[in-house]
Amino acid sequence: ICETPKYSDILHAPHGIPAYFDFDQAMECAKASNKPLFIDFTGHGCVNCREMEARVWSDPEVLKRLKNDFVVVGLYVDDRTVLPESEWVVSARDQKTKKTIGKKNADFQITQYNNNAQPYYIVLGHDDLNPLVKPTAYDLNIANFVAYLDKAKQAFYDK
Repeated sequence: ICETPKYSDILHAPHGIPAYFDFDQAMECAKASNKPLFIDFTGHGCVNCREMEARVWSDPEVLKRLKNDFVVVGLYVDDRTVLPESEWVVSARDQKTKKTIGKKNADFQITQYNNNAQPYYIVLGHDDLNPLVKPTAYDLNIANFVAYLDKAKQAFYDK
């Protein structure tokens, strides 16, 4: 249904989870698939992100949900890949031009969600940028994460 993810030659999701690395492309796929969008604000240098992936995302119940029930987008806030000029953004927050994947994603997280910590997980529907349920972050309790995903999925289909 969806296009090949941009930047998938340099960025990857763990455990074979199909993922996007560009917000707009991921949202288009979420709409086309009629699935909620799972945003993973992450970073190459984020130790807690790797720990969540290793200890929580690896759980079969979590993996099943991430692979089947959501379109996943990994938004790296520290990636130094320079974007094509057509994808540069001027921040509403500091009026500076964001020219890399990381700076663009970090600015989106801070401007839109008033948060600059990773990992930070948000699930969206297709209508706006408001989370379907309260965002969650670093928590190694697998049951909590499964419940979060289930609640977000339910909120999406109840809309």
